Amino acid sequence: MEFARPHVEASGNSTLKGFFGSENVDYDPPDLRLRINIQKAKCQYVYSLADGATNDAEEEAIRDTMQNSENSYELIRLVSAMDGWAGMDDELEEAYLDPIATRIAQVLDQRDYPIYRRIRSALFILDYNASPNFGDYFAKILTWPAAFQPAEIDNLINEKAEILKRVASATLRHRDNMINAARIVPAVIAHYDAVGPHREDDLVRLMHQVNYTTRICTSLEMLRYDDLYNVILDMADPAITDVRQRRACHDAVLDLSLEFGAAEGAVKYAGSNAAKSTVGRFMLARKAALDAFTPAVPPGTILTALAAILAPAVTTLADLKTAILNLPDMLTASLSLPSLAGSDGDDNARTMISEANSQGWLPRLATRIKLEAINACLSGSTDDDDETAINKVLTAAKGYDQAELYQLAAAATWESLYTSFNGDEYDQLEDILSQPV
Repeated sequence: MEFARPHVEASGNSTLKGFFGSENVDYDPPDLRLRINIQKAKCQYVYSLADGATNDAEEEAIRDTMQNSENSYELIRLVSAMDGWAGMDDELEEAYLDPIATRIAQVLDQRDYPIYRRIRSALFILDYNASPNFGDYFAKILTWPAAFQPAEIDNLINEKAEILKRVASATLRHRDNMINAARIVPAVIAHYDAVGPHREDDLVRLMHQVNYTTRICTSLEMLRYDDLYNVILDMADPAITDVRQRRACHDAVLDLSLEFGAAEGAVKYAGSNAAKSTVGRFMLARKAALDAFTPAVPPGTILTALAAILAPAVTTLADLKTAILNLPDMLTASLSLPSLAGSDGDDNARTMISEANSQGWLPRLATRIKLEAINACLSGSTDDDDETAINKVLTAAKGYDQAELYQLAAAATWESLYTSFNGDEYDQLEDILSQPV
């Protein structure tokens, strides 16, 4: 009720009944829900502030109202009350749009991340900064009455592709809270083995694949390849006797083909020769491991295939691991993209973006790399080709994971984008950012 009091008083009333009948909420279809009426009151407040000439204090009040919104439906409605991104740009200082975009990305993540949805359905989640994790959700399911478990499990397995897509995206976007929420500790997986619930094998494979997806994308986001070798070696490790884990490892490495290709492409178009060698050698090893794998094939067969690529003389997994550490590659450091810096950085960024867009891996690039490419296009004089390339990046982000669009806009800063764009490309930019859905 304390949260509702300012809205009630602002309407000139002291009771909820008076508030519900006030002009502050007396538009659109009437609604008896307090939350909806508070949303409507905030929209009316923002709309009235933006109506006519807007002074500094009113602009700050609009910014603060939108920046402090923690509900996706409310914030989307507030953006609509401002007539979309173009309206916010007309009414507010350019710098005010960055914190609003940051908040839009956050609330969209909280709404759309399937792991958050699962956690909310089974556990009481109050703070997204310290959320329970996916393993907690799995553990909770086993406490339900047995009759209610199969339907939840079937629904969960049916959502597998979307879960894995969003875990990969969150990791490549370096969204730490979402990455932490995806965590599943080994004890939870072991408990499923002990209990043997409905579709146990499918669930165990899903849990392992979620963990492998996070692990792989963490390395791809950093462009660091040492642990990626350890991942593919899990397919060849005789100590991993559970075929479900080895199949989950294989499936993660295969399903993330576009993410692997995106990292390889970024290095191809913007990395050093040494970095290209590092990635090229790994991609050969990845292909060898995938080609040699079937569930029935013993790990030694995959070991032989990997050894043929990396170190033909070795015969044991331990020796192969040692040989990998001794490769003349940049394994222990994150690879950089020097061609995106310097006087020709914009040319190289445009080439990389064009190739990525035509080959279909632009949406799967790590956000950090997308931002490097955007900033390269913004450096110095920005011409129509630079603007078009930036719009391609933002369009790809919007189509794959809408929250990333606003994350990128805030990171690049609206002032930098606003001052660098003009003409048709500027209109297209505003249209891309127009309204979250």
